[in-house]
Amino acid sequence: MAQHGVSYNQFGQLRNSFNSSLSTMDQGGSFAALGRSQWTGVDGAPKSVWVSGHGMVKNLGLAIGGDFKHASLGVVRENEITAYAAKAVQLGENEYLSLSMGGGLLFYEGNYRQLDDQDPAFWEDVRGTAGVLSVSTSYYQKDRFYVGVSMPRFSLKRNTDREYEFRDVIYVTGGMLIRLDDTFKLRPSFLVSHMQEMSPRYDINAMMFVGPKIGLGMGVQNQGDLSGLMQLNFGNFGIGYSYQFSVNGHTLNQKISTNTHEVGFRYRIGGIGLL
Repeated sequence: MAQHGVSYNQFGQLRNSFNSSLSTMDQGGSFAALGRSQWTGVDGAPKSVWVSGHGMVKNLGLAIGGDFKHASLGVVRENEITAYAAKAVQLGENEYLSLSMGGGLLFYEGNYRQLDDQDPAFWEDVRGTAGVLSVSTSYYQKDRFYVGVSMPRFSLKRNTDREYEFRDVIYVTGGMLIRLDDTFKLRPSFLVSHMQEMSPRYDINAMMFVGPKIGLGMGVQNQGDLSGLMQLNFGNFGIGYSYQFSVNGHTLNQKISTNTHEVGFRYRIGGIGLL
Protein backbone atom coordinates (compact mmCIF):
# COMPACT_ATOMS: atom_id res chain seq x y z
CA MET A 1 0.00 0.00 0.00
CA ALA A 2 1.32 3.50 -0.84
CA GLN A 3 0.27 7.08 -0.30
CA HIS A 4 1.25 9.97 -2.52
CA GLY A 5 4.53 10.79 -0.81
CA VAL A 6 4.89 14.09 0.93
CA SER A 7 2.34 16.29 -0.86
CA TYR A 8 1.01 19.06 1.36
CA ASN A 9 -1.51 21.87 0.96
CA GLN A 10 0.66 24.66 2.40
CA PHE A 11 3.28 24.61 -0.36
CA GLY A 12 2.69 28.31 -1.09
CA GLN A 13 3.92 29.42 2.33
CA LEU A 14 6.55 26.70 2.86
CA ARG A 15 8.14 26.84 -0.60
CA ASN A 16 11.69 26.06 0.59
CA SER A 17 10.58 22.66 1.88
CA PHE A 18 9.59 21.58 -1.63
CA ASN A 19 12.50 23.20 -3.48
CA SER A 20 15.62 23.91 -1.42
CA SER A 21 17.10 26.16 -4.13
CA LEU A 22 14.42 28.71 -3.18
CA SER A 23 16.10 29.12 0.21
CA THR A 24 18.37 31.71 -1.45
CA MET A 25 15.31 34.01 -1.53
CA ASP A 26 15.58 34.28 2.27
CA GLN A 27 18.92 36.02 2.74
CA GLY A 28 18.76 36.01 6.53
CA GLY A 29 17.83 32.35 6.93
CA SER A 30 14.59 30.59 7.83
CA PHE A 31 13.04 27.62 9.63
CA ALA A 32 9.80 25.76 8.88
CA ALA A 33 7.85 22.84 10.32
CA LEU A 34 4.77 21.15 8.89
CA GLY A 35 2.60 18.36 10.26
CA ARG A 36 -0.10 16.41 8.42
CA SER A 37 -2.70 13.99 9.78
CA GLN A 38 -5.05 12.01 7.53
CA TRP A 39 -8.06 9.75 8.10
CA THR A 40 -8.84 10.83 11.65
CA GLY A 41 -10.16 7.92 13.70
CA VAL A 42 -8.43 5.19 11.70
CA ASP A 43 -5.85 3.12 13.58
CA GLY A 44 -2.51 3.41 11.80
CA ALA A 45 -3.67 6.28 9.57
CA PRO A 46 -1.02 8.24 7.61
CA LYS A 47 0.84 10.89 9.58
CA SER A 48 3.86 12.91 8.56
CA VAL A 49 6.13 15.68 9.84
CA TRP A 50 8.51 17.79 7.77
CA VAL A 51 11.08 20.13 9.34
CA SER A 52 13.46 22.26 7.27
CA GLY A 53 15.76 25.22 7.80
CA HIS A 54 18.80 27.04 6.48
CA GLY A 55 21.31 29.76 7.22
CA MET A 56 23.43 31.92 4.92
CA VAL A 57 27.23 31.92 4.55
CA LYS A 58 27.36 35.47 3.25
CA ASN A 59 31.01 35.62 2.22
CA LEU A 60 30.42 32.60 -0.07
CA GLY A 61 26.86 33.49 -1.05
CA LEU A 62 25.72 30.01 -0.02
CA ALA A 63 22.60 28.83 1.73
CA ILE A 64 23.36 25.80 3.92
CA GLY A 65 20.38 23.89 5.21
CA GLY A 66 18.81 20.60 6.12
CA ASP A 67 15.56 18.65 6.22
CA PHE A 68 14.05 16.04 8.51
CA LYS A 69 11.03 14.03 7.36
CA HIS A 70 9.03 11.45 9.26
CA ALA A 71 6.18 9.44 7.75
CA SER A 72 4.12 6.57 9.11
CA LEU A 73 1.37 4.38 7.73
CA GLY A 74 0.21 1.40 9.76
CA VAL A 75 3.24 -0.59 10.93
CA VAL A 76 5.64 1.16 8.53
CA ARG A 77 7.87 4.08 9.55
CA GLU A 78 10.35 6.12 7.54
CA ASN A 79 12.72 8.84 8.75
CA GLU A 80 14.87 10.88 6.40
CA ILE A 81 17.68 13.32 7.23
CA THR A 82 19.32 15.37 4.47
CA ALA A 83 21.57 18.41 4.12
CA TYR A 84 22.04 20.72 1.14
CA ALA A 85 23.90 23.73 -0.22
CA ALA A 86 22.26 26.28 -2.53
CA LYS A 87 23.63 29.22 -4.49
CA ALA A 88 21.93 31.84 -6.65
CA VAL A 89 23.35 33.66 -9.67
CA GLN A 90 22.00 37.14 -10.38
CA LEU A 91 20.84 37.44 -14.00
CA GLY A 92 19.42 40.96 -13.89
CA GLU A 93 18.44 43.74 -11.54
CA ASN A 94 16.00 41.49 -9.69
CA GLU A 95 16.32 38.14 -11.50
CA TYR A 96 18.03 35.07 -10.06
CA LEU A 97 18.77 31.50 -11.09
CA SER A 98 19.38 29.19 -8.13
CA LEU A 99 20.72 25.64 -7.81
CA SER A 100 20.77 23.30 -4.82
CA MET A 101 22.38 19.91 -4.27
CA GLY A 102 22.48 17.67 -1.24
CA GLY A 103 22.19 14.21 0.21
CA GLY A 104 21.44 12.22 3.31
CA LEU A 105 20.11 9.00 4.78
CA LEU A 106 16.76 7.27 4.80
CA PHE A 107 15.87 4.91 7.68
CA TYR A 108 12.91 2.59 7.21
CA GLU A 109 11.25 -0.11 9.26
CA GLY A 110 8.23 -2.34 8.90
CA ASN A 111 6.99 -4.02 12.08
CA TYR A 112 4.92 -6.65 10.27
CA ARG A 113 4.85 -9.09 13.21
CA GLN A 114 2.41 -6.71 14.88
CA LEU A 115 -0.15 -7.53 12.20
CA ASP A 116 -0.33 -11.28 12.94
CA ASP A 117 2.45 -13.07 14.79
CA GLN A 118 0.73 -16.42 14.04
CA ASP A 119 0.93 -16.02 10.25
CA PRO A 120 4.33 -16.99 8.76
CA ALA A 121 3.87 -14.30 6.09
CA PHE A 122 4.33 -11.65 8.81
CA TRP A 123 7.10 -13.27 10.84
CA GLU A 124 9.86 -11.12 9.36
CA ASP A 125 10.16 -7.43 10.26
CA VAL A 126 12.01 -5.12 7.88
CA ARG A 127 14.81 -2.72 8.86
CA GLY A 128 17.10 -0.83 6.54
CA THR A 129 19.05 2.30 5.65
CA ALA A 130 19.54 3.87 2.23
CA GLY A 131 21.46 6.83 0.89
CA VAL A 132 19.53 9.57 -0.94
CA LEU A 133 20.47 12.51 -3.15
CA SER A 134 18.60 15.76 -3.77
CA VAL A 135 18.83 18.33 -6.55
CA SER A 136 16.71 21.37 -7.38
CA THR A 137 16.77 24.52 -9.44
CA SER A 138 14.60 27.64 -9.63
CA TYR A 139 14.20 31.00 -11.33
CA TYR A 140 12.72 33.92 -9.41
CA GLN A 141 12.29 37.63 -8.95
CA LYS A 142 12.21 38.53 -5.27
CA ASP A 143 8.76 39.49 -3.96
CA ARG A 144 7.25 38.92 -7.42
CA PHE A 145 7.31 35.27 -8.57
CA TYR A 146 9.22 31.98 -8.59
CA VAL A 147 9.17 28.72 -10.52
CA GLY A 148 11.28 25.65 -9.91
CA VAL A 149 11.85 21.92 -10.36
CA SER A 150 13.17 19.66 -7.62
CA MET A 151 13.94 16.04 -6.94
CA PRO A 152 14.21 16.12 -3.14
CA ARG A 153 14.66 12.38 -2.77
CA PHE A 154 16.45 10.27 -5.33
CA SER A 155 17.19 6.95 -3.68
CA LEU A 156 20.54 5.30 -4.30
CA LYS A 157 19.37 1.96 -2.93
CA ARG A 158 15.88 0.84 -2.05
CA ASN A 159 14.26 -2.40 -0.98
CA THR A 160 11.46 -2.85 -3.51
CA ASP A 161 10.12 -6.04 -1.89
CA ARG A 162 8.34 -4.18 0.88
CA GLU A 163 4.56 -3.99 1.03
CA TYR A 164 4.71 -0.22 1.53
CA GLU A 165 7.08 2.03 -0.40
CA PHE A 166 7.84 5.76 -0.46
CA ARG A 167 9.09 6.15 -4.01
CA ASP A 168 11.25 8.84 -5.59
CA VAL A 169 9.39 12.15 -5.93
CA ILE A 170 9.67 15.06 -8.38
CA TYR A 171 8.14 18.48 -7.65
CA VAL A 172 7.37 21.32 -10.04
CA THR A 173 6.28 24.40 -8.13
CA GLY A 174 5.59 28.07 -8.72
CA GLY A 175 3.94 31.10 -7.22
CA MET A 176 3.53 34.84 -7.62
CA LEU A 177 2.38 37.84 -5.61
CA ILE A 178 -0.20 40.15 -7.21
CA ARG A 179 -0.77 43.57 -5.65
CA LEU A 180 -4.44 44.52 -5.96
CA ASP A 181 -4.21 47.73 -3.92
CA ASP A 182 -2.51 49.03 -0.79
CA THR A 183 -4.40 46.54 1.42
CA PHE A 184 -5.16 43.43 -0.62
CA LYS A 185 -2.64 41.10 -2.26
CA LEU A 186 -3.29 37.79 -4.03
CA ARG A 187 -0.85 34.87 -4.00
CA PRO A 188 -1.69 32.09 -6.49
CA SER A 189 0.62 29.06 -6.43
CA PHE A 190 0.80 25.55 -7.82
CA LEU A 191 2.52 22.25 -7.09
CA VAL A 192 2.84 19.25 -9.39
CA SER A 193 4.10 16.17 -7.55
CA HIS A 194 4.99 12.98 -9.36
CA MET A 195 5.85 9.82 -7.48
CA GLN A 196 7.53 6.92 -9.22
CA GLU A 197 5.00 4.46 -10.71
CA MET A 198 2.04 6.69 -9.77
CA SER A 199 0.02 9.26 -11.70
CA PRO A 200 0.94 12.94 -11.11
CA ARG A 201 -0.91 15.02 -8.57
CA TYR A 202 -1.76 18.65 -9.40
CA ASP A 203 -2.46 21.19 -6.65
CA ILE A 204 -3.51 24.80 -7.19
CA ASN A 205 -4.33 27.28 -4.47
CA ALA A 206 -4.90 31.00 -4.04
CA MET A 207 -4.42 33.03 -0.86
CA MET A 208 -5.86 36.51 -0.37
CA PHE A 209 -3.99 38.69 2.12
CA VAL A 210 -5.60 41.54 4.01
CA GLY A 211 -2.56 43.59 4.93
CA PRO A 212 0.61 41.72 5.85
CA LYS A 213 -0.81 39.64 8.71
CA ILE A 214 -3.94 37.75 7.65
CA GLY A 215 -4.42 35.43 4.69
CA LEU A 216 -7.36 33.22 3.69
CA GLY A 217 -7.57 30.96 0.68
CA MET A 218 -8.76 27.83 -1.06
CA GLY A 219 -7.03 24.99 -2.85
CA VAL A 220 -8.05 22.29 -5.30
CA GLN A 221 -6.30 19.18 -6.60
CA ASN A 222 -6.93 16.88 -9.50
CA GLN A 223 -7.99 13.95 -7.30
CA GLY A 224 -11.12 15.91 -6.38
CA ASP A 225 -10.25 17.21 -2.92
CA LEU A 226 -10.66 20.82 -1.80
CA SER A 227 -8.84 22.60 1.00
CA GLY A 228 -9.39 25.70 3.09
CA LEU A 229 -6.26 27.66 3.99
CA MET A 230 -5.47 30.20 6.69
CA GLN A 231 -2.25 32.05 7.45
CA LEU A 232 -1.35 34.44 10.28
CA ASN A 233 1.89 36.44 10.30
CA PHE A 234 3.48 38.09 13.34
CA GLY A 235 6.80 39.82 12.66
CA ASN A 236 9.32 37.05 11.94
CA PHE A 237 6.77 34.27 12.59
CA GLY A 238 4.05 32.74 10.46
CA ILE A 239 1.43 30.12 11.39
CA GLY A 240 -0.69 28.26 8.85
CA TYR A 241 -3.56 25.79 8.95
CA SER A 242 -5.33 23.84 6.22
CA TYR A 243 -8.31 21.52 6.18
CA GLN A 244 -8.59 19.17 3.20
CA PHE A 245 -11.82 17.36 2.36
CA SER A 246 -13.47 15.49 -0.47
CA VAL A 247 -16.73 16.89 -1.82
CA ASN A 248 -17.78 13.35 -2.73
CA GLY A 249 -16.35 11.73 0.39
CA HIS A 250 -18.45 9.53 2.66
CA THR A 251 -17.82 6.73 5.11
CA LEU A 252 -19.93 3.97 6.62
CA ASN A 253 -18.39 4.64 10.03
CA GLN A 254 -19.24 8.19 11.08
CA LYS A 255 -16.45 8.11 13.68
CA ILE A 256 -13.91 7.86 10.87
CA SER A 257 -13.09 10.95 8.82
CA THR A 258 -11.33 10.91 5.46
CA ASN A 259 -10.43 14.58 5.92
CA THR A 260 -6.90 15.87 6.41
CA HIS A 261 -5.51 18.45 8.83
CA GLU A 262 -2.24 20.36 8.41
CA VAL A 263 -0.49 22.79 10.74
CA GLY A 264 2.54 24.76 9.56
CA PHE A 265 5.01 27.07 11.28
CA ARG A 266 7.61 29.33 9.71
CA TYR A 267 10.29 31.63 11.11
CA ARG A 268 12.14 33.98 8.75
CA ILE A 269 14.90 36.34 9.82
CA GLY A 270 14.06 39.83 8.63
CA GLY A 271 10.31 39.30 8.68
CA ILE A 272 7.81 36.93 7.10
CA GLY A 273 7.17 37.72 3.45
CA LEU A 274 3.93 37.05 1.61
CA LEU A 275 5.67 35.12 -1.18
